[in-house]
Amino acid sequence: MKILKRLVETVKKDKDVLAVLVFGSYARGERYSDIDVCIVLKEKMKNLEMSRKKLYYISSFPLDIHIFQQLPLYIRIRVLKEGKVIYCKDMDLLYDTAIKTIKEFEDYKHIYYSYLEGVLNG
Repeated sequence: MKILKRLVETVKKDKDVLAVLVFGSYARGERYSDIDVCIVLKEKMKNLEMSRKKLYYISSFPLDIHIFQQLPLYIRIRVLKEGKVIYCKDMDLLYDTAIKTIKEFEDYKHIYYSYLEGVLNG
């Protein structure tokens, strides 16, 4: 898709972008779906800097763009499970980010599942 190619060409020039993944219905191959894009930034960026990056990309591309580090933990796990990498500057750093996220979820998942059970069972 042309818009994704344009996005990749743009992020290649951005020193703060580590990787770009598509996820959600588009990544699953569902027809007529929106395109959810997750931009993984390099570590140690402040939240304000990440928000500025997001604003730049959402104003430049008609896509549903998210910054990985700003997503809720359970969504980051979904991105890692179902996402398709369309660009990556450094696969080792992306793996490190994924491992940190998975470890964080392992520490948190009992709380998350307990919450879901409470919601479902009223």
